[in-house]
Amino acid sequence: MKPTINWNISGIVLLVFLMFGAGESRSQTKPTPVRVAYSALSAGIGVLWLTHEQGIFRKHGLESNLVYMRSGTTAAQALLAGEIQFGHLSPAPMMTAWAQGADIAWVGTTIHQMVFTLITDATITKAADLKGKKLGITRIGSASDLALRTALEHLGLGIKDVAVISMGGIPDILAGMRAGAINGGILSPPTSTAARELSYRPLVHIPDLGKEFTFSGIAAKRTFVQGQPNIVRGFMAALTDGAKIYKEDNRAAVRVLRKYLRGEDRTLEEGYKEYDAAISSPPYPGLKALEAVRDSLVDSAPPLKKIDLKMFIDDRFVMPR
Repeated sequence: MKPTINWNISGIVLLVFLMFGAGESRSQTKPTPVRVAYSALSAGIGVLWLTHEQGIFRKHGLESNLVYMRSGTTAAQALLAGEIQFGHLSPAPMMTAWAQGADIAWVGTTIHQMVFTLITDATITKAADLKGKKLGITRIGSASDLALRTALEHLGLGIKDVAVISMGGIPDILAGMRAGAINGGILSPPTSTAARELSYRPLVHIPDLGKEFTFSGIAAKRTFVQGQPNIVRGFMAALTDGAKIYKEDNRAAVRVLRKYLRGEDRTLEEGYKEYDAAISSPPYPGLKALEAVRDSLVDSAPPLKKIDLKMFIDDRFVMPR
């Protein structure tokens, strides 16, 4: 009997070991949850949406949870408070906060041009017609604010020549134009496409100016980046895969835009085309385009003049072209 009893005991021990080992293996492969905020509803967020929807983050060991925050400033506050781990944002508020001592690192650039158009009603046909007119942006200090300043400068005007109205979101700007509350505004695809179809006049298409400019990208707390480099590496590897698919597969891109923006396919396709050349694939955080952002901010944030912008970037996580 003893050999039989010893065999049974050994079998039980082996079974328990296998059960605990399997449980440990499952726990090791469980995706790490990450919260990611984005602050715009436009085709420019398409790479992030596609990476999430196609489960690419999960393939890199992450469980992504996307959160829409209407304001980049709000998203920056959430980032610093640890409520989110990554923000898909305009670099302007991130850079300004960093210059004032905030714990922020820029780890990737998703869009390297300002894909905005200054669009107005039919009464405005030339630069002089803009003087004193009400023009909509999302918020002061946002990417749309910088885009308006760039467009006005191109037209030989300054920000004081117009009345700037904060509208909240890009679709809200078009709604304000249709209601007659403002005379024009800064729009991005697909809202800018919809405005053209409503016979509003595109006055300045900013990508035509040929300026390299970091339009949006990925920010994280520097302490998080330093403490969790594997999570950041996985996040940026997933986003790199997503950017490649987004650029090469327009059908997949339009499908994800349809889900998040709920527009007509023709409008979404036009918006996608406007962004295509501006998408960074891979999303490497290039210095030159960030310097253009810095140059546009120095009047409102003088400390940026003397700070080495290389210290704002952590470029370890994306392989350059």
